[in-house]
Amino acid sequence: MFTLDSRTKLFLAVVANSVILSAPIAYSALMFAVPAVLLLFERKWRFVLIFFSVYLTAALGFEHLKTMDVGRVGTLGVSTMMIVSRMMPIGIVLYYVMQTTKVNEFMAGMSRMHVPNKLTIPLTVMIRFFPTVFDEARAIGHAMRMRGIRLFSLRTLRNPFSILEYRLVPLLVSITKIGDELSIAAVTRGLSPETKRTCVATIGFHVQDLIVFVYCIFVATCFVIASRAKQSIIDIISALFS
Repeated sequence: MFTLDSRTKLFLAVVANSVILSAPIAYSALMFAVPAVLLLFERKWRFVLIFFSVYLTAALGFEHLKTMDVGRVGTLGVSTMMIVSRMMPIGIVLYYVMQTTKVNEFMAGMSRMHVPNKLTIPLTVMIRFFPTVFDEARAIGHAMRMRGIRLFSLRTLRNPFSILEYRLVPLLVSITKIGDELSIAAVTRGLSPETKRTCVATIGFHVQDLIVFVYCIFVATCFVIASRAKQSIIDIISALFS
């Protein structure tokens, strides 16, 4: 199994988010490929295929239409494509980190890096919170379908705001309960900023961690060099015509 250390996953998330938010789409695609390949090793074939198809459609559509006069409605569509092409790579990185990182491994990694508990505990709760919310939303969707209430049924099409009652309200109630349960679980396990806890989780760096480290550093370095070279060319042209 191609598993990564929790510290490598954290490094991947930081570098990927930095590059994706500031680099052109080509660099975003390079960083998008890392969690996509890692999820394939986790046998998430369907998820990766759907995610990649939507991302590729949005990215290519934005690159093709961004310089065209498409009107007000078209501008809204192009803006949506830009947001999707930027946010989806970040989403898949965070999805991979949260789905494949165990709490004990994450806390052991943070302890090895001497990160204070005041930062470790909120991050740990966040790692457990979002997957639990996704599972709860999926369970609510199944329950609604068993009662004949679907997202694109005649009932919801006649009254679109009813989806708030059928899906959003139960989810908000569940989120409140999930937050309370996670807080109680943290207190029960003795998580506090002042407590020094031991951990039996075995962590360590392997060859796959080195590969991901080198790849992320390579992509980030190429982006920085290309950005500086582009700025230098712009400064030279400006100086020539000034």
